[in-house]
Amino acid sequence: MPATIDSRQDTENWGQLKANVKHRKHRRLECVRAGLPFPPFPALREILMNQLSITITALALLWACPALPTEIPKVIFDTDMTGDCDDCGALAVLHALADRGEVKLLGCIASYGGNPYVAGCIDAINTWYGRGDLPIGAMQEAYGRTESPYLEAIATDQARYGHDVVTKADVPDHVTVYRQLLAKQPDGSVTIVTVGRLKALCDLLASPPDDVSALDGMALVNQKAVQWVCMGGRYPNSDGKGEANFKTHGGAGYSKTAVENWSLPAVFLGYEIGARIMTGQSLLNISDDNPVARAYRLYLGAINAETRESWDQTAVLFAVRGAAPWWTLVTTGHNHVDAEGVNKWRREPDSEHAYAVVARPSEEAAALIESLMVQPPKARGK
Repeated sequence: MPATIDSRQDTENWGQLKANVKHRKHRRLECVRAGLPFPPFPALREILMNQLSITITALALLWACPALPTEIPKVIFDTDMTGDCDDCGALAVLHALADRGEVKLLGCIASYGGNPYVAGCIDAINTWYGRGDLPIGAMQEAYGRTESPYLEAIATDQARYGHDVVTKADVPDHVTVYRQLLAKQPDGSVTIVTVGRLKALCDLLASPPDDVSALDGMALVNQKAVQWVCMGGRYPNSDGKGEANFKTHGGAGYSKTAVENWSLPAVFLGYEIGARIMTGQSLLNISDDNPVARAYRLYLGAINAETRESWDQTAVLFAVRGAAPWWTLVTTGHNHVDAEGVNKWRREPDSEHAYAVVARPSEEAAALIESLMVQPPKARGK
């Protein structure tokens, strides 16, 4: 190992990256998601300019990872918050991690329009965490589920939560906000996290050029995004059953379209990941002044339970902290989704898809997620 690399604290991780990654697209997956630290661009520039004896290995690493992460992740949160409470828990986890300086939450997309109060509930939660000015885009058409035990109660309680959005009529449409959020960010910097049906993402990919950007949706995503983290499907296959986000409430066609047309790295966290992680009980001891606690109390009361699976929380946790130590990634192959929304992992042809496999006891992940969901906000209000 040359002195220019050996002198860095990250020598061991760089060597591991070189040994474990076999070709370019899998190197990029490792660079973006594996959680391995990298020196910032100024350090590499100094090496290139001042060290004449730089090795082929260092050059290969630079080529393999053209956009080395030097900042915290930037996340757009796409949610169908309506019929379950784990969407609220996932948004709470994102805010808690943002309070710790681990992620920048750019905005939220309400991918269900059947119930008009999704955007209002999102805004109440954002306001509770002191981020009431975060952009929200909402599906304006009546798509998706309508019934919810908590949305209207929270969205309409402005006196308690101090938010200013009540219904989808109070915010722009989902595609406009998606495009605005992406267009404002540096190239190759945005992680899109979806924890519901994929119509909003498909609408973004199919969007034409407009006043926001001269690029169509696909080109805009390819320029601005770095990866897609998706809670959806079952792995390595659905055994013909399918999974709710991919299959139900008119989602099948959108799932197939999104998975087939997404060309950047994509990581899928399946039903089996979150189904083993039970959380929410601690929220039942917190006042309704916390909208996330209220959502869990209303939802769990409706189903006569004390905890709920943590499907959506696993996706946001992965998007911010990566796989280790909770999961490992299968990166060889691709996610195939049929016209019925049933997925199956196929080893050929290879792609930039990956799916997560449990690596640690679910109780450990549950304890972490629970602690993040009940973490008090650093600030309150707009």
